[in-house]
Amino acid sequence: MDRAWLNAAVNLEYRDPAPFLRRMRSLELKVARSTLPPSIRSLRTNRLKRWRETRDAAIFCVGMGARIGCSVYLARSEAQDYDFVASWVTEDTRRFTPIQLKEVVPTDIEPEASVQKAIDALKSKYVRSSGLTVAIYLNQRIRFDPSAITIPQLNISGLWIFGGLGGSTWGLWGDFLDQPVGTQFEYPA
Repeated sequence: MDRAWLNAAVNLEYRDPAPFLRRMRSLELKVARSTLPPSIRSLRTNRLKRWRETRDAAIFCVGMGARIGCSVYLARSEAQDYDFVASWVTEDTRRFTPIQLKEVVPTDIEPEASVQKAIDALKSKYVRSSGLTVAIYLNQRIRFDPSAITIPQLNISGLWIFGGLGGSTWGLWGDFLDQPVGTQFEYPA
């Protein structure tokens, strides 16, 4: 990323994702027991899209924090071709990376949706995005085998997949552009 991007990233408002997710969990449990329409319970309306994406970004940041051993903060920023910026400190250096969220939607929404299709679509969409990290939320109940994924030539800096494993346990796999490794983490309680 260039100096102008870095200057803009420094000035964003970063937040710890864990408190947000704790508040969301309380709300999610109430909503799950409600008689609200399924599209509202799953945050699948245009008015609720921002909340769904923020939740997904927060979960990804918690997973990355578990992976690298420090807190990863997030700031919403839908500039250019990314949804938010992640920031963390390692070795006394504050780091920033733009993150584009993608989702493998539940099969009741799109029966043909798959991780491989989501990855393959990146090839034509992000042709000049060498500084971009893509995080794909696997929002399906399937047996996920990371070794079955074929990675095409991509012009991005990182590719991660995350999804629920059951209860409050989540998984993060990646970086698929290097040597992908899985990490389990807990949804903040």
